[in-house]
Amino acid sequence: MKLIYFILFTALISCQSNTKEMTYSKSWSQEEKNFLISSLTDSYQGVVEEVTSLDEAEWSWKAIDSVWSIAEVVEHLIVHDELFYREARVLTGLPTLPEQVESHFAADEEILSYKEITPQNTGKSPSYMEPMGRWCSKDEALAGYSHIRAMLIDFVKTTNKDLRQFYTSSGRGPTMYRDLHQLLLISGAHTERHRKQIQNIKTEMPKN
Repeated sequence: MKLIYFILFTALISCQSNTKEMTYSKSWSQEEKNFLISSLTDSYQGVVEEVTSLDEAEWSWKAIDSVWSIAEVVEHLIVHDELFYREARVLTGLPTLPEQVESHFAADEEILSYKEITPQNTGKSPSYMEPMGRWCSKDEALAGYSHIRAMLIDFVKTTNKDLRQFYTSSGRGPTMYRDLHQLLLISGAHTERHRKQIQNIKTEMPKN
């Protein structure tokens, strides 16, 4: 009987150890850093290539009043970058945050899926990220976009912080947190999704 109790106790301990949640213990690799720089650079250049040939009328054109113009899409991208840049700079100025369990974080692959135009990814933008006509012309807006994206890329290139060791509230999906590498992955994926939106707007424009 004692032997049976011992076997059951050992099995219970083994089961508990197997189901214990793993601590989130990733570290930011050079490969991930390079990927992030490429993502931020390429997605920005993709948007610029889509809008360079537009005149001011096309830049501001809307199919209907309730949808965004290309000007408004780009303004939204600028505000998005500004907010994420500030969030990254502030968080990396704080002490490393307490450890969390791995299941509280999304996988990078889930973050990258944000580049696709799907019902889940195209909900209403928060009011603080909505366009308000901050720039009077295409050239002014693109100058602002170039400036903030360059700051974001420079941050990634020059920071000596491990971006996997800092995290913020997830803001989307079932997971609770995203580390700063994932936060900036969202910037690249988000830009690519809106580049596709710009393409769609261009195809709807009346042909001269």
